[in-house]
Amino acid sequence: MEREKSCGCIIVDRDKVLLIGAKDDEGEMFWSFPKGHQESGETDTETAIRETKEEIGLDVEVTNPEPIVTGHYVHGGTVWKEIRLFIAKPVSEDIALQEEEVELTEWVLFEEASKRLKDYYLEAWNDFLNNH
Repeated sequence: MEREKSCGCIIVDRDKVLLIGAKDDEGEMFWSFPKGHQESGETDTETAIRETKEEIGLDVEVTNPEPIVTGHYVHGGTVWKEIRLFIAKPVSEDIALQEEEVELTEWVLFEEASKRLKDYYLEAWNDFLNNH
């Protein structure tokens, strides 16, 4: 089976987490974390930091070198996509959306994030809540 890997960040600032929103194939809002594909020669953390900057314009610092790992099948169930999410904190304030991929961002309380996230993102979020 083929495999893909994406790396991103769960960005936490005190009691809030930054979620990104985009429409799914059915036009419903889908909440997640910034992430993307690794470029040749990059480490996982370098990918996570770069993708966060590209998608939402935010500079971050990874605060835990151990990622939360989740994943799901893509391309009709033929490819396993592993997602490595690193806990990070913002080191800048300005957010600039990559409009092709992200419709909005929102800082939400932890409890609200638990309500909005679904599937593999909720699994990763619960891992964060239980272990960090």
